[in-house]
Amino acid sequence: MNKIKQFIDEFIRPRVQADGGEVVVDSINNSVLHLVLMGECAVCPGNCGVREWITMQVHERFGAQMQVVFSVKKRYFQDK
Repeated sequence: MNKIKQFIDEFIRPRVQADGGEVVVDSINNSVLHLVLMGECAVCPGNCGVREWITMQVHERFGAQMQVVFSVKKRYFQDK
């Protein structure tokens, strides 16, 4: 589990942050990785591409059996 979190923090997060987004690990249960997209990723219509890229990276590194589940947290003033 620590290897997955470290991979997200050191490889995925910096690339997402470079575009104004943010991704954090919410939880890892069995072979299900729950990630939260924030920042620009929460409101960007292209976040499907980010989700696909992250999922692909996780599958390449940890195997296709790892399920990646996303949730989105918008800024409080955008929650309408």
